[in-house]
Amino acid sequence: MRKQQLGLKRIGVLSLFLAALVLGCRGYKSLVLEEENGGEKQQIKPGLVLYNSTIEQSDAKGKILWRLRTKKVSYSQEDKIARVEGIVGNLYENNRIILQLGAEGGEVTGEGKEIQMRGNILVIDTRNRVELRGEEVVWKPEENYLRLTGKNHIKASHEKMVVLAKEAEYNTKKQILSLKDNIKATTKQPTLLLSTSHLDWRVGEDKIVGDKPLTIIRYQNGLVTDMVKTNRGEVDLNGHIATIRDKVEYQSINPLLQAATSRLVWYYDKREVEAPEAILLRQPGEEVTISANRASFHMEEKKVYLGKGVYGKNYMGKLEIYADNAVLDLGVSPSQIQATGNVSYRQSKPPLLVSGIKAWGSLGDKKIFVQGDGKTQVLTTIEIK
Repeated sequence: MRKQQLGLKRIGVLSLFLAALVLGCRGYKSLVLEEENGGEKQQIKPGLVLYNSTIEQSDAKGKILWRLRTKKVSYSQEDKIARVEGIVGNLYENNRIILQLGAEGGEVTGEGKEIQMRGNILVIDTRNRVELRGEEVVWKPEENYLRLTGKNHIKASHEKMVVLAKEAEYNTKKQILSLKDNIKATTKQPTLLLSTSHLDWRVGEDKIVGDKPLTIIRYQNGLVTDMVKTNRGEVDLNGHIATIRDKVEYQSINPLLQAATSRLVWYYDKREVEAPEAILLRQPGEEVTISANRASFHMEEKKVYLGKGVYGKNYMGKLEIYADNAVLDLGVSPSQIQATGNVSYRQSKPPLLVSGIKAWGSLGDKKIFVQGDGKTQVLTTIEIK
């Protein structure tokens, strides 16, 4: 059997290898281009076209790094480019397949350092079962880098989420998918729709991290229940927890409630929210605002628990209430508040200030009951008409 070197420049042990596709391929060791025909290896010349062939690359120890099976290959000695059609490929780590790829065609350049593929791209990560679909991909195996683009969008699918975006970059070692531009990410059970311009999907950790303005909408039975707008956020797909930071706006549709704060933790499957920092609440349809230094929302119960200093105001009726803690009941109309601890009630017309240990009533219809501390009134009722 005769072999002829094709003048491929070797860098370390990096090279391209072509051989006929044989079911149950055995280990390839040659660092030259070869063809197998009828069990005999024949001389390959530049410009020769091979059918049903394999291209692969190994490391210094002979471990396979990647392998492409193709329907057709033509190699150019002048520009050292292998043009391929009908691609099915694998990326290996410790002799284990971690990535599977398919495409209509492409090119292998730079002695295998870069592989460009086009047409009906499908990439599957065998470790986490995420699927990537697009029209073009640039794959740099040595850099653990894969860039995917599409005509209108690329699609990333997983049992927990489906994402559409303009393009994506995948770190195959860290299993981090960076999505860019016109992103629409939909989670499953429960349903969230995330819209933004940049997301990092840490697929191996089942986490999403956004560092650009982000809108998250929660759906139940096809209807919107809650919405969050923020500058930064992180979603734990396993725990169904969203940690939201930086200029946070929260809105509940049923019951009606709006909130603004700098940080909150949203248990979106249960519709519960923890706000550990200063927060401002507003009830659409009622001329009422309430602020507190801490809040806990239980939207299924239609109650909000406020603490560490509470201030409520009906800005049209010009009345105010202060307390250490309070519970806001959104299940009735108008909503009811029950305040406890160092309660102080103030109104402007007629001027009145009442202190007590407990208060309850509605800021919306301007009717508040205050229970005294025993030193003043036992019970004071204020009604403004």
